[in-house]
Amino acid sequence: MKIGAKDAAVILLIIILVASWGYFLTLGRPAVPTKATETDTLIIARDISDAVSLDPARAYEFSSCLIVNQLYDKLVDLRPPEYKEIEPEIATEWDILADNVTWEFKIREDLTFPDGTPINATTVKLSLDRCLELAQTAAWVIEQFGMGGNITVVDTYTLRIKLAEVVAPRLFLSCLTFTSAAIVNPTLVQEHEVAGDLASDWMTTHSAGSGPYILERWEKDVEFVLVANEEYWGAEPKLKRIVVRHVPELTAQMLQIEAGDVDIAWNLLADQIEEITGVEGIKVIRVPSFFKDYLGMNVNATIDEEKPLGDNKVRDAIRYALDYDAILDIMKGGAIPLQTFVDSGIPGYNPALPYFRDVDKARDLMAEAGYPDGFAVELLVQPTLYWPDLAVIVQDNLADIDIDVTITTITAAEMYEIYRAQGHELILAEWGADYSDPDNLAKAFADYTIRQLAWRNTWYNDYASNLTKEACSELDTVKRLEMYAELTDYVLYNGPYAIFIQGVYQYGVRTWVEGFYPDPTFFLMDFSEVYKEAVYK
Repeated sequence: MKIGAKDAAVILLIIILVASWGYFLTLGRPAVPTKATETDTLIIARDISDAVSLDPARAYEFSSCLIVNQLYDKLVDLRPPEYKEIEPEIATEWDILADNVTWEFKIREDLTFPDGTPINATTVKLSLDRCLELAQTAAWVIEQFGMGGNITVVDTYTLRIKLAEVVAPRLFLSCLTFTSAAIVNPTLVQEHEVAGDLASDWMTTHSAGSGPYILERWEKDVEFVLVANEEYWGAEPKLKRIVVRHVPELTAQMLQIEAGDVDIAWNLLADQIEEITGVEGIKVIRVPSFFKDYLGMNVNATIDEEKPLGDNKVRDAIRYALDYDAILDIMKGGAIPLQTFVDSGIPGYNPALPYFRDVDKARDLMAEAGYPDGFAVELLVQPTLYWPDLAVIVQDNLADIDIDVTITTITAAEMYEIYRAQGHELILAEWGADYSDPDNLAKAFADYTIRQLAWRNTWYNDYASNLTKEACSELDTVKRLEMYAELTDYVLYNGPYAIFIQGVYQYGVRTWVEGFYPDPTFFLMDFSEVYKEAVYK
């Protein structure tokens, strides 16, 4: 077949246009890197603006606790890849004595801090006493057991801790994995103490631990730099340096991971994850977090001189009116279904998902409660992330059962201030677990005497409160889990909540990174097992 000059010109034009389109598609996209960043250094991009102090007695922010966990050891820990079972760290074994409130720990022998200061029972006592004496916010995790003044040294490597009351073993040990229970070097504390501050000011920007890494420097809102502890008593860290750069903009994190300038993009959300999914040289790692989103309903809120949310049939109608699938869809892979208060991954998790969108059933419940024509109600929501979209779904869903929702958008700080004062009607909020035990969540969602979520929603239910306390002190693990099964079901069907989802952490990671097992909390991640391949693969 012969091609004329005119046809050839057309074909040439098409070729040029196609090539040009491919060029423009790649504009702004970094070239695919062919070699990893330094093989002995892990570079992370994340927002570290929340960090306040690296003193384990004070650290309570996401970034602070992440770094502290690399610098310090604890008596016990939860370790990768699953972070489920309590494992020995500084302690080798432990036992509960006959009185059921005194715990005895055997300390690993012949351990030292990098400067040679010995680690023993006295060191552990001084560290725990220091945290309790400073009494910062982070101290509550161990302070709740009333151990202050009741920590004693039996001999060089034996420590006893007497609690104020009987508590379940998993509960107490889980709290000892929190960073406020870290073991600190008493020599450095003594050297840097000023005016009775127990060296807290110095430890804000220095490390005094025996962990796999030592703090080289922290430049506020710039970066953390950690170097391997050459005297570490455990397995040698596989990376010599950890660099955590302050990159608050999510798009910037995404572009840096694409360019290969960083190894991990930490704070990516659904939109950025969609962009990098399938990009050569990048893998997406997802881990269910210990955070959940829910609709809170103030049982005692007066609406048109009545208290409709005080009737569980109304609350049940709201739960049946919601479109859980639509809520899950807006998360774009950043969540999994959850309707009970104990997250997947924590003992006592209840997988029940009884509620689904059933408008007819919801209308029947409204009529039975005496509200066939519905009522008007205010919904508080913060203006960031996906929350406004979630509020619109709730508004539209409840309109179908004649509940007229007015959305009030205010800052998170203002919203939570109103919530803590029981000043809301409906609220969209999030809650996370501070430690890997169902007690932490049961107290919040079921026990109003703790003055957390049940109290904020004025749900003063003595049955739920008493069962929470009984489960807290139950020593038989099987029986205790049965109690949480009963409690989670009870709150599911009777409580002042509609729980929607469990959040999922999503990370962009270069494929040359191995051994990266992110944890479901905000403080357990261990970088000592992470390593990098020398070349792109």
